[in-house]
Amino acid sequence: MQNQRFYLKLGLIAFLIMLLLIPQAFILGLVGERESWRYQAYQSIEQSWPGQQTLAGPLLTIPYYFTYNVKERVKDKDGKERDILREVTETDELSLIPAQLNIQSKLDSSLRYRGIYEVPVYASSLQVTGEFNTQPLIDLQAELKGKQIHWEKPQLSVLVRDQRGIASPPSLQWNGATIAFKPGSNLSGTAAGMHSKLPDIDLTQASRLPFAFDLELRGMRSMNFALLAENSDVKLAANWPHPSFTGELLPETREVTDTGFTAHWRASSFSYNVSGALEQCRKGECASLLERAVGFDLIQPVDVYQQSERSVKYAVLFIVLSFVVLIMFELLKKLRVHPVQYTLVGFALLVFYLLLISLSEHIDFLSAYAVAALASTGLLTLYFGSILHSRKLGLMLGGGLAGLYALLYVILQAEENALLMGSVLIFAVLAVLMLATRNFDWYALTTQTAAKPKPETVATE
Repeated sequence: MQNQRFYLKLGLIAFLIMLLLIPQAFILGLVGERESWRYQAYQSIEQSWPGQQTLAGPLLTIPYYFTYNVKERVKDKDGKERDILREVTETDELSLIPAQLNIQSKLDSSLRYRGIYEVPVYASSLQVTGEFNTQPLIDLQAELKGKQIHWEKPQLSVLVRDQRGIASPPSLQWNGATIAFKPGSNLSGTAAGMHSKLPDIDLTQASRLPFAFDLELRGMRSMNFALLAENSDVKLAANWPHPSFTGELLPETREVTDTGFTAHWRASSFSYNVSGALEQCRKGECASLLERAVGFDLIQPVDVYQQSERSVKYAVLFIVLSFVVLIMFELLKKLRVHPVQYTLVGFALLVFYLLLISLSEHIDFLSAYAVAALASTGLLTLYFGSILHSRKLGLMLGGGLAGLYALLYVILQAEENALLMGSVLIFAVLAVLMLATRNFDWYALTTQTAAKPKPETVATE
């Protein structure tokens, strides 16, 4: 009967562990909720500051139309058939990408705040140079030989993702002349950007037309470059020390230091399906020119919510391990720990994660982790010493718990090896418990613990 009571208590403790998974789930939900609020802060700042940016172009477009005669057979009033020549006019445009495109960018980053949340923003100083080859114009005239071609005013367009990011109106250096840019890309399917009407181009022979312009482009979180050129060369320097390179091509060379990073991309039209993007632009979908790009994200090096979420997942290990140690002391020291006391220990372990989440939003993660761990460990050390009737045992259990918190912090910092280190930790804890209790006579221990001591009787006269 006494053994049944002990096993019933074990079942109750196991049920208690399952119940403690409910507040653990609430804490995980809290982390997700705080992350969503941070995302709302990003959106709030994006309403008053340019968002993620992509620079595409420049793109040279030359509208034209050509006429030619088509022979048609018609009937006159008398019903007789005769051939007439009808003039047909067709319109189209020729889009040219630079033969060589060079971009040099110097990015200056800073932080903007909404409440307790910080968002990285930047101002990028761009120097864009290159040249166009007019050989496709000569080839098109040869292809339409015999048809009368009428060329309209050529236009140079530069696309960006967010028009608000263009800080000041730049000027274009085109073949030795200075031409002002106008707002808007003036391309179908997209509006953000700028354009400039160009002088007529010499159509008698192929030539190289150099261009250059400086652009101050603002944005937040990420910067990308659509490499619309036969040959592209992009050099970037930024003062943000934690980039995450994105896109279909990684930088050819890069260097990341504590004060910033540099990156260098080189690509050709063979690297990207540029002709496919240009064909979509001819169909009125020029926004597709922004889709295929290379660039980087300004990431936060320590995502407190990601680390908090990963730490909460270890809550079950801490609870189970603490309960197992208490059960062993019940058996070895012949003590009795009430299920309510187990419950309080479990809640004290879970409060650590609440402290960690709330503190990490105001101070750095290491300090928040240290304060939360000290508070939780200190409270449990005092409580263990009281319920086990031994200050020494309380200090020993508190020291062990502090060691586990230290190991957990190391695991959280090792992002690439977190799973491996977590698995090793669980295996090591299980191995220590198994080896330490391998010679225990569990039947004898449970019988001794389950047997209640008889109350002493006082002799009365």
